[in-house]
Amino acid sequence: MKSFSESLDFFDAMLSGKLSEQDIENSLIEMSQQKEDPACVAALAKAMLKNARLIDYSGNCIDIVGTGGDNSNSFNISTAASIVCSLHVKVAKHGNKAVSSLSGAADILEALGVKIEQEKEEIIENLEKKNFAFLFAPHWHPKLKPIMPIRKKIGKRTIFNLVGPLCNPINPAYKMIGVFSKEYLPVYLEAVDILDFQNVVLVASDMDEVSLSDVTLCYQKKGPYIKKFEFDPREFSIYAPKDSVKGFDAKTNAKILKEVFLGEHDVLSDAIAINCAFAYLVAGVEDNLKQGFLLAKEAIKNRKAYDKLMEITND
Repeated sequence: MKSFSESLDFFDAMLSGKLSEQDIENSLIEMSQQKEDPACVAALAKAMLKNARLIDYSGNCIDIVGTGGDNSNSFNISTAASIVCSLHVKVAKHGNKAVSSLSGAADILEALGVKIEQEKEEIIENLEKKNFAFLFAPHWHPKLKPIMPIRKKIGKRTIFNLVGPLCNPINPAYKMIGVFSKEYLPVYLEAVDILDFQNVVLVASDMDEVSLSDVTLCYQKKGPYIKKFEFDPREFSIYAPKDSVKGFDAKTNAKILKEVFLGEHDVLSDAIAINCAFAYLVAGVEDNLKQGFLLAKEAIKNRKAYDKLMEITND
């Protein structure tokens, strides 16, 4: 097992084009056969940020993002929650097109009319004027392009599938990260600690977000302090079966999202609102989960969320 500094040097060499394709493939396969090491996860995230096109932004913002890979094919809940949350806090949403689902964040936003490839000036302007900006991952991490064919050739999850949420090039002050499996939460928690992220909430359930169909395990990190807790949707009387939040293709999901923000699909509205509540918690908008949930529900009910969607999608 390599140390953090050894792993950082290795991944930096990988992203800098100093390793052969065969060496990269062999290394990724070897790592995938072992339990992920927090130092290794943190080192890859650090190397990706070192080799990314970074955005220097002094304002506070949040990213609401998941690892994917939960095989749930659920609706774009974190993207929808990001839009609602932007009524109360600046959101820098870092995402990609679908990998393991039918519709990724970039897919649904593009279907809604959002320009997904934006430059630094546009990102900052949108954050300042609209409280929302989308950062299309491939645009900001160009050195990953040569590695994508190798990952596809391997054909199974590698360490790269874990690190996306840790690599937002704007480095938001607040992060809400959904992890695809509860067993990986301690690994992720240690990785964010190594990276010295100060305000993070990590969640995992039967999906990579706060669930209506399962107890969600949570870790909240605020500076050096860590709080572990669980959330049961029955506490808020919002339990719903998992297939009630299933997703479709991007065009269909975009249509459904507009309907949610116009008062339809109560279950999806609940799923979006409870994820907003956790984002509000880490961003300091509302410390009480129930009040945060109600704040988001009200934003949907009074159509402020729909108005915000129209603002974001109409440049």
